[in-house]
Amino acid sequence: MSGVAGSLVRDGSSWIICDPELLAEPCAAMFRPEHWQGRIVGRATGRGEALFVEDAGRQWVLRHYRRGGLPGRVLNDGYLYLGPERSRPFREWRVLAQAFAAGVPVPRPVAAALHRRGLAYTADIIMERIDEAVSLADLLAGQAMTPRRWAALADALAATHLAGFWHADLNARNLICRRDQWWLIDFDRARQRPGTRWRDGNLARLRRSLDKLQAAGTLRYDAGDWDRFLGAYRERLE
Repeated sequence: MSGVAGSLVRDGSSWIICDPELLAEPCAAMFRPEHWQGRIVGRATGRGEALFVEDAGRQWVLRHYRRGGLPGRVLNDGYLYLGPERSRPFREWRVLAQAFAAGVPVPRPVAAALHRRGLAYTADIIMERIDEAVSLADLLAGQAMTPRRWAALADALAATHLAGFWHADLNARNLICRRDQWWLIDFDRARQRPGTRWRDGNLARLRRSLDKLQAAGTLRYDAGDWDRFLGAYRERLE
């Protein structure tokens, strides 16, 4: 993937990084929903606003950055400006590009932008859409998963960890599946880490998210499923 380094463009008060193989002429306007009127094919719910848009036969995800928790109630979608390379969208775009180039199952990043407003900025990212994919949470809400699908999930997470990538929010909604193939999404604050001691903590975060959903009575999942998944994951690391 020649676009790992990315192309940098400045458009007014916006800084943009993009993969030149996917986007030859990026502009600030393409990060606004109104730019895509007539080409919006769906929406995703969650903390961030995400639109599914179509461009020349390709489907992309446009996600606006919003803060979560208590900071989100005060600052909403504003972040302190410390330069493009230290911004949330640029860091996520770069780690996604590195992961994609390394063969990690993540969506290919297209472009990311920050829009400066004095000492603050707002931000957006565009990536390729994995069409018809369903989250782990939604799959388990409908029916128990097959051993084959759990094994495929173990493959995906083992490949991610073997490549050294740590996901900051590994939960049942940030793992998506299509025909027994899995991808990790939402790489905001993710990074490559040396060593291996962090892997168990990453998996523990996923287990907590499953247990939380199970406690709410929304999942068809039990400890045996987790044990089989964990066994398969550990086999992949050997």
